[in-house]
Amino acid sequence: MENNNKSQAELYREERKERLAKAAAKNAKKSPMSVKTQKTVKKVISIVLAVVIAFGAVAGVLNFFDIPQKTVKVSIDGVKEKISLAEINYFYFQTWMQSFNTAAQYEQYGEGMGLSMTGFDYTKAPDQQEYTEDQVQFTGVAMEDLGDIKEPTWQDVFTYSAVYQLVNAKYGAEKAREAGLKLTEAEEKEIDSQFEEMRKTAKENDYSLNRWLRLQLGYGVTEKLIRNITEEMYLAQKYYDKVTEDTTNAVTADKINEEYKANKDDYDVVDLRIYAFAADLGNNHTHEEGEDHEKEHAEAEAKAKKNAEAFLEKATDEEKFIAAAKSDILSKDNKSTKDPDASTLVENTKYATLTSSYSEAVAKWVYDDARKAGEIAVVDGENGTFYVVMMKTLPHKDTSIYSSDVRHILVQFPEKNTDGTATSTKDEDGNTKKNITEETKKVTKEKAQAILDEYLKNPTEENFAKLAKEKTEDPGSKDNGGLYEGVMNDGKYVKPFTEWAIADGRKAGDTGIVETDYGYHIMYFVKAGNLSWYQAVQTALVGAEIEEGIAKEIEDCVHSVKLDSFTINWTLKRENKHISTIIVNNLGASHAGHNH
Repeated sequence: MENNNKSQAELYREERKERLAKAAAKNAKKSPMSVKTQKTVKKVISIVLAVVIAFGAVAGVLNFFDIPQKTVKVSIDGVKEKISLAEINYFYFQTWMQSFNTAAQYEQYGEGMGLSMTGFDYTKAPDQQEYTEDQVQFTGVAMEDLGDIKEPTWQDVFTYSAVYQLVNAKYGAEKAREAGLKLTEAEEKEIDSQFEEMRKTAKENDYSLNRWLRLQLGYGVTEKLIRNITEEMYLAQKYYDKVTEDTTNAVTADKINEEYKANKDDYDVVDLRIYAFAADLGNNHTHEEGEDHEKEHAEAEAKAKKNAEAFLEKATDEEKFIAAAKSDILSKDNKSTKDPDASTLVENTKYATLTSSYSEAVAKWVYDDARKAGEIAVVDGENGTFYVVMMKTLPHKDTSIYSSDVRHILVQFPEKNTDGTATSTKDEDGNTKKNITEETKKVTKEKAQAILDEYLKNPTEENFAKLAKEKTEDPGSKDNGGLYEGVMNDGKYVKPFTEWAIADGRKAGDTGIVETDYGYHIMYFVKAGNLSWYQAVQTALVGAEIEEGIAKEIEDCVHSVKLDSFTINWTLKRENKHISTIIVNNLGASHAGHNH
């Protein structure tokens, strides 16, 4: 009966804590080396006995040859294949390197920006940095994900990430094999080409590939190990794609409509005008508690609210709203080039976006059933900010096309204009600048029109695909007849191309010519995907299904591993030393922040 008063989240955390405790007890009874491992180690010791004496200890020899990293395995509940310390090293190093590079890139915008934007101090080794609740927002790794570790460091976070990636690969690969999924010949060739590139790099630096990989990626990392991991990741992805496809196919239109009706505010979109007035607490805020502080704070907020209300009186319609915004912008900076139209317009936005970008109060006001189109009000957004909000539309279904399949034939602009000048040049910073004359555009478009006219003599998709294979200058789509599937407004394709592909009213067989910086695209509309609202609901339902199913299973597998075990800590101590050397080499000894 006691459990009836607890939330699902609380019950799940308790259940997971109990499972972790059982896993820890189970692991504590096991030897860190299997019988097979012990035999391997004994064999190595007998072979290199003379070297043992020179090094002074068996451990020194084993470490030199990375024997423990390759042979000591860590068990995972729910996964048949154990993970080696070398595999943990590999993913641990990769995770650290990604964080290091990201933080270092932010640092170019100002000292301390790397830490501010990522929560990670790239000048210190992971085990020398405390990990706190405040940093969860940067990584998504919650404290409870780290098990029973009392004072976690970034080493624990990177270890969790490494184990998660390993489990993700091994679990998915095992399921893929059970389902009869195999790598295609093309995928195997792709993997081979990746290793050829690695081998080429190693040779350029006068190393064998294995030696190069060990130096670059950590102890025990070899070509065989990375190839095995890569193949497992490819297989795992095939399995997860299949799970997603099967789950998506199982979500019926009735389920989607039921979910939409039950949670309309999660999916509806709205168009608004918003202008903010924030209380100026910079000069008035004394950072001291007491009546004076409260009075200054209240006065600053009252001024901001008064300014918002004065704006409201002027902005009686949309045109006057824009004019009032322009006046206020120029009153603060009479040289400002800020566009009052674009800067106040908020289109196709959802409740959640309004909450994160503005405030919960704004979202609640906008999505209140009492709202009317054209209504305008001052909304207290809390924290001393007041928003003047105008309803351009009421919340509604987003009926735009989410994605579509199209074919195209690209006729590129030539390297030289008709007058002999270059159509593109580079400035001193290496940025490309287009310099295409109108005459060159005219000639290029005529070529595109001629191809379109040829297609129209036999207006079938098969004929368009045939012409694309023959005439397109886009190598990325030539072999499949100019086909691009799932084109959506995600920035992947140039804007004019995308806008044509997902324009309202498109029908199968529609054609057109679109100009981009590349040239002219002869477009053919194959089919539209889901409408945006339908896709949003479907994605949410599929995500929830996967989260409750396979994602939870993977999490359970990860949490069966004791992240701060002696075995894992031992190998990561050496890996952190390796990382510290890299930090010193990249930033100088004064920034190393680590002393072994």
